[in-house]
Amino acid sequence: MEPIVDAALTQLGMDIDFQIISDARDIVKHGVMNAPALVINGEVKIAGRIPTIDEVVEVIKAMN
Repeated sequence: MEPIVDAALTQLGMDIDFQIISDARDIVKHGVMNAPALVINGEVKIAGRIPTIDEVVEVIKAMN
């Protein structure tokens, strides 16, 4: 998922740090039952599948 999020941020011209969480306990703390997931500001946006770059771009745009 990291290259997809990175590409989406580049496409949007945003230089934002993000974390990849791989520890199962931390993932469950976010309420995610199916990894991978995209969580923005503590809110699960996509879970259980790998999104496309365009999907991530749209999710980020919707957050602004």
